[in-house]
Amino acid sequence: MGSKPTFFTNGGDQVVIKNDISLAISTYLETENLELYDLNIAGNESISKVEIFIFSQEEQELSTFERLNYQIQRLLEDIGLEKGTYELILSSPGIERKLKTKRHFELSINERVKIKLIEPILEQHQHSVTEHYLVEGYINSVGNNHITLSNVFPPPLDNSKIEISNVKNAKLEFKKFKKRVKG
Repeated sequence: MGSKPTFFTNGGDQVVIKNDISLAISTYLETENLELYDLNIAGNESISKVEIFIFSQEEQELSTFERLNYQIQRLLEDIGLEKGTYELILSSPGIERKLKTKRHFELSINERVKIKLIEPILEQHQHSVTEHYLVEGYINSVGNNHITLSNVFPPPLDNSKIEISNVKNAKLEFKKFKKRVKG
């Protein structure tokens, strides 16, 4: 078996390798009517793990992921990653998936989200101001650089526009499941 591929092939760096992998996988997944949701690459000088999260509007069977695993291994070999020198993980983004990009928010319109903010939304009271760093609600729309929420908690923030650049982290909320497990 050969050595693990380094991130610094042909004078490039880890970002270039990640972009090459991302482009190859995205292009392939589009032909399958699927979408690359997220890509994580682990390793210092060489790639030890490639973690790929695949989004689909339809439910996917295990056999689909088995076929994708084989095809993606071939794509990675074309880029120079030798099979067996790294761990490949394919997964859906999950029920309570993280929202990191504008596209992630677009895919989550009408879904319930929990958002932690960098700078708070200020709620004016007669003699004071309340700072809200945590907001929950349903995504109504996604603009160029903001999202609009409805049914927001805390309630006075309903129909709030939140700048995407002010989002520290966000994820889908699946309250029904949590109530059953805790209850």
